[in-house]
Amino acid sequence: MNSAGNGLTGTLKYVDNYTGFSGDPELQEGNYLVFHAAVPNVEGVTITATMDNTSTLDEDGIGVFRVRDKSTQTLTIVASKEGFDSVTKVYSLSGLTCKENGQG
Repeated sequence: MNSAGNGLTGTLKYVDNYTGFSGDPELQEGNYLVFHAAVPNVEGVTITATMDNTSTLDEDGIGVFRVRDKSTQTLTIVASKEGFDSVTKVYSLSGLTCKENGQG
């Protein structure tokens, strides 16, 4: 996956039986966007990511979201630290290629 400007590009394979994402069987298959977000050389930054829900990333900075509809969903990442202005980046998913079940 690559980010160019405000859009993401790359190919997301179809995954089934991904129990690490959700306990709900309906959410355990599909295309998953895995990403890393960080603020280099700055400690104490809180990073949140939003797609369908908001998640605060832990210190590894890795997030996983399920892509339902790449034409309508966006990925919003906010980096904040006390005493500093927050930085928000919104990424379009329309440049992603989402493989269907059985396409490998």
